[in-house]
Amino acid sequence: MTAKPDPLIHPITRLSICGLLAAGADWIEFAALRDAAGISDSVLSKQSRVLEDAGYVDVRKGAVGRRPRTWFRLTAEGRRAVEGHLAWLAQLEEAFSAGARDERQAAPPLPGDRDQPHRVLRQLWDSG
Repeated sequence: MTAKPDPLIHPITRLSICGLLAAGADWIEFAALRDAAGISDSVLSKQSRVLEDAGYVDVRKGAVGRRPRTWFRLTAEGRRAVEGHLAWLAQLEEAFSAGARDERQAAPPLPGDRDQPHRVLRQLWDSG
């Protein structure tokens, strides 16, 4: 697994969908995923289409009785992308934690250096 940011998964709604699919059973029903993610039907439909088009999510449609149903699951490619993105986020958290430890031990930052967190984020994003 390569720790790298995935711009497709990075938006919080897609990250939530992928995280729930990664943690869940093989197939997750539309309503269960929608409720767990706390999003609307239309948001789940749109974001799942993006993930499906990227090859990260499989979609299965069927019926239970006479009621149409949709189920989702992560593909192997989607699981690798999620794992890589989560590893990158863990590295990001470690970099910030290390920076915070270093700042506590160093002299106080200059008052005008509000861009330091942005520089660290950009370096980590670019290195991924």
